[in-house]
Amino acid sequence: MSFYNWIQEKLFDEYEEWCLKSPGSNGNGFNIVGIDNTLQAMHDGFYMYMEVYPPHAIDGCTAMKARVGKTPDAVDIFLDIDGKTYRMADVSYPDAVKMMRAFMKKRRVPDCSLCVVAVYLDIDQMRSTFTELATLLLGDAKQAKSFMTKVKLRSLEELEDSWWNLYEKLVSKGYAVELDCKCELEDFIYYVQKLICNKSLDTKENLTIDTAALDEDQVIMDWCASLNSTWENYTLVGMDTGTDSFVLMVLSNEEFKTAQELAKELLHRIDVAERL
Repeated sequence: MSFYNWIQEKLFDEYEEWCLKSPGSNGNGFNIVGIDNTLQAMHDGFYMYMEVYPPHAIDGCTAMKARVGKTPDAVDIFLDIDGKTYRMADVSYPDAVKMMRAFMKKRRVPDCSLCVVAVYLDIDQMRSTFTELATLLLGDAKQAKSFMTKVKLRSLEELEDSWWNLYEKLVSKGYAVELDCKCELEDFIYYVQKLICNKSLDTKENLTIDTAALDEDQVIMDWCASLNSTWENYTLVGMDTGTDSFVLMVLSNEEFKTAQELAKELLHRIDVAERL
């Protein structure tokens, strides 16, 4: 470690040589508060994972990772040590913050006796889940099967690429639209109406846009919330692609609930549009 980096770390909690990966970050150099903020984003449902990489192995550990747990108030911690991945399940968020801070500040690895050997990414399960989600959103098993022939899930990076490819496929087929966060009201109405038209006839009969209730001085999140407050059986949802734009879809409430759970298993997020 250079003297400059040592000063940054000891005096300012800036870790220039460490890497933090999450849906909102992927690069070297960050303040240790980023640990707290990223885990808080996971707790709030905005992020599904985070990973911390030291510049050199610490007692054989080359990465500490957190994934949303089965319960709302817990995460699963994964440790990559000497070529194996160890899992510590149901760690509270405050404890996860302490573990990750100790890993960085004190170079301390959690007790592996509390962990079990695990696979961080279950490729077979990921592929099955991805296929189910693609089939639901594309509405066609044949299209989904064709799409999945090109999907690679051997790493988190490939999972990210596949998520992006699914988004592009949905937009190209007209099942999703991408709008700028500063889009005009008339554009919002036009593209949401196109999404409605791509649903079945009975859906269109149940979905309307009360243009008089939408204020052009508001923003897209307000318009999304307004529509969702009036629709009973359908939801205007967003697919999180890690950008500032909004990728919108119209799903039945049942489709949305299923899609939300499947996306979570893939470490990504589909939510009501106004929450993105």
